[in-house]
Amino acid sequence: MRLLNCILVLTTFTFCACSEQGPTRYQISGEVKFNGQPVAYGDVLFTPDGTKGNSGPQGVAYITDGSYDTRNKDGKGIAGGPTVIHVRGLNKQGGKLICDYQTTIDLPKENGKHSIDVPKEAAAKEFKKPVPEI
Repeated sequence: MRLLNCILVLTTFTFCACSEQGPTRYQISGEVKFNGQPVAYGDVLFTPDGTKGNSGPQGVAYITDGSYDTRNKDGKGIAGGPTVIHVRGLNKQGGKLICDYQTTIDLPKENGKHSIDVPKEAAAKEFKKPVPEI
């Protein structure tokens, strides 16, 4: 009976330890600039690109003073491989949306850095200014 209890405890422990790990996540950090200037606040979502056969967990990082890091509070690491990156930038914490940008990239399946340059064409509608005529 004692042997049976030990086996049951070990099996339960092994099952619980394996199920807590989940899929592999890699940590990523970098700078985020919009039209050449650091983005004050916002978020970056990293979604595995299913159209290119990639799957896995979605990653998220929050932008603070032009930088993001999935290791920061409420961040989640990425799957790596072909990835859709979605950036939403704000002019200040709790402020207005200044840019909304999406791009695709093949990220390595390892911890690393990747800076994002959001083009001026990705400006939020209320921040787009008409081009003066010459």
